[in-house]
Amino acid sequence: MKPGIYTRQQLTNEQYHASEGISKSGLDLIARSPAHFAYSARRQPTRAMHMGTALHTAVLEPDRFAAEYMLLREVTDRRSSAYKEAVKTWGADNVLTGTEADKVAGMQESVHSNQGAVSLLTGDGECELSVYAIDPETGLLVKCRFDRLQGGIAVDLKKTQDVRASEFSRSVAAYRYHVQHAFYADVYEWATGERLDAFKFLAVEESMPHANRLFNLDDESIQYGRSLYREALNTYAECVNANEWPGIVCEEEVIGLPSWAINQWEDNLEISIEESV
Repeated sequence: MKPGIYTRQQLTNEQYHASEGISKSGLDLIARSPAHFAYSARRQPTRAMHMGTALHTAVLEPDRFAAEYMLLREVTDRRSSAYKEAVKTWGADNVLTGTEADKVAGMQESVHSNQGAVSLLTGDGECELSVYAIDPETGLLVKCRFDRLQGGIAVDLKKTQDVRASEFSRSVAAYRYHVQHAFYADVYEWATGERLDAFKFLAVEESMPHANRLFNLDDESIQYGRSLYREALNTYAECVNANEWPGIVCEEEVIGLPSWAINQWEDNLEISIEESV
């Protein structure tokens, strides 16, 4: 692919994932070990992945969702004639039944009641934009795919279990959203010569009442994300040049329980002592 920005009409999601260039998900594998990247199997689409696509379409492009998807909220059995007839027209991936339909519809309704989110999801924006650029440090082709870009503001939709800031920050660390923020912002700047005005995460809870919230990462988190993607990208360049993809060094090591488990044990121990007094 040549560096530049491609619309969904120019490049489908499948074509994007099959194209050359290292992405954030690829860098996540490199961070685990180059071998995990080199020998990763291409995943076949699962029902959960199809549901994720449906949610993104419902929230980010409601008109397109209405035109391409069928919700059968009262149907709970896919053996029913109503489901089979709908599949003939819409396709199995685009027919949502029962709790699936309720969840997607509920998340869509919740987000569209958030005026701050609505202002970012309406207007002259574009969804599913693929951006390709040359990394100025390694000379390698890098890529990313934005959920939505509107007037220099990027919006990325995330499903979550809890939109309280203290809880979503755990998701940021676990799924490396800070790496995504930094990488996407830099790829965009390399491709266009312009900086993003903002990068916002739109988090929405999967369970009722589907609370949602917009999050902005602080500068320290972004800088840390930048250092992590840069380390992985430089490692990737070294592996490409040497055509060597080392795995994790499997040396014997002493490990312990995670801190939360130790804290839980200590808390229980204190309760036991108090009860015995």
